[in-house]
Amino acid sequence: MQSTGQYLDALKRGGYRLTDQRRAVCEYLGQTQTHPTPSQVYAAVSAAHPEISRATVYNTLKALRDLGAIMEISVGGEHTHYDINPEPHINMVCLRCDQVFDYDGDLPLKDLYQRVFDETAFQAVGVQVQMVGFCPACRAQKRAEIWRQLQG
Repeated sequence: MQSTGQYLDALKRGGYRLTDQRRAVCEYLGQTQTHPTPSQVYAAVSAAHPEISRATVYNTLKALRDLGAIMEISVGGEHTHYDINPEPHINMVCLRCDQVFDYDGDLPLKDLYQRVFDETAFQAVGVQVQMVGFCPACRAQKRAEIWRQLQG
């Protein structure tokens, strides 16, 4: 996971002023273990910094995305999440609850960078792989719904 300092450094290298509000967003990202939505970031940051605006949070997230410090995960509709894990991994997206989970198992994703470069001269700085399906909790909930329908 990235640290607060790495996010601040990315903003600084990108020519952004390191305001207290941007620092607060970076601090949140540096401590979270989830794939937060912009609304979740705003809710968490504004609880401690009520003066922060939604626009500042959204613009800071966009800047960090554009700088390659975080990745945007679109799960359809208005459900955008941000991935703070820079290491190659698979994002598993639940089609029912829209949660995003990481799979960090033994995959040759790091080898993919060199192979793509060797074959195309494209210098990749990140890889994003998504699997869509249903998380265990949603599968259990669906089974319970079906069971209730069969009983009634």
